[in-house]
Amino acid sequence: MLTLRIVKSKRIEGNETFDRFLNGLPDTFNTTGNEIHTARNRLRIMDVSTMGVEGLSEVMVKRYHGLFFFQKFDYTYIRRPKCRKAFENTEELRRRGFEAAEELAYVEVWNHGFYQYAFFVSEVGRGERLDHLVIRLQEEGRKDIIDPLIHQFAAHLKSMHEHGILYRDMNCGNVLCRQETPDGPWQFCMIDTNRARFYDEHQVLDMETVLPDLILMNPKMGTVEQFIAEYLKLRGRYSDEEVQRIRNIQRCRHEKKRPVKHYLKRYKKAYYKWLEG
Repeated sequence: MLTLRIVKSKRIEGNETFDRFLNGLPDTFNTTGNEIHTARNRLRIMDVSTMGVEGLSEVMVKRYHGLFFFQKFDYTYIRRPKCRKAFENTEELRRRGFEAAEELAYVEVWNHGFYQYAFFVSEVGRGERLDHLVIRLQEEGRKDIIDPLIHQFAAHLKSMHEHGILYRDMNCGNVLCRQETPDGPWQFCMIDTNRARFYDEHQVLDMETVLPDLILMNPKMGTVEQFIAEYLKLRGRYSDEEVQRIRNIQRCRHEKKRPVKHYLKRYKKAYYKWLEG
């Protein structure tokens, strides 16, 4: 027998229409809204303009994939499910003064006492993906825009590290960028926060601790070395040798992970398709 565990933010508490929306997600997710990402996890944008939440017309709903049995056991008895981490980490990130797509609710689906899968509901983040933006600007030859963008994002990440935040999923698809005015500063909105790790908010993280955030930058952007150099300059740690050291760590990680990742991705894709029936 399926049961739901639902946790909501204060913003939507007491809204019965939104409650019905959340309770219906296991039945309506596949047929409601517009799907914008289909892979291991699925993302859909849904219209909530008639639900009476001030300033909220659309939400992003993420459905976390089905699980292997040992993962169900793990999330039932040992670890927090990703939906909970996404909700709590987003809440903490915003509390520390950094923009993230606001957490609204999560819905866990349980069966006979075991965690099965879940949904995470948030605002729709504003902006363009950092990697897509940089690649587009490169194609347009807009180095005059790329340089300040990379510098400002390096400063943003440095500020996060100075507030005890290690993001741990810096693949650039999780960073949305926008300018409020054509010549204004870049604003950054973080999404997919479930891997973030929080230290004391007055603790400045050392270079070895923040290394995962630097080596996970998307090398397809062609600006990785520039970003690493900008970050190190802001930290007062710049040298050509240090840039190359970090870049080499990134290359080694990528080469070691690629064959295994491709094999597992193919195997998991078949398994998740079987789970979905």
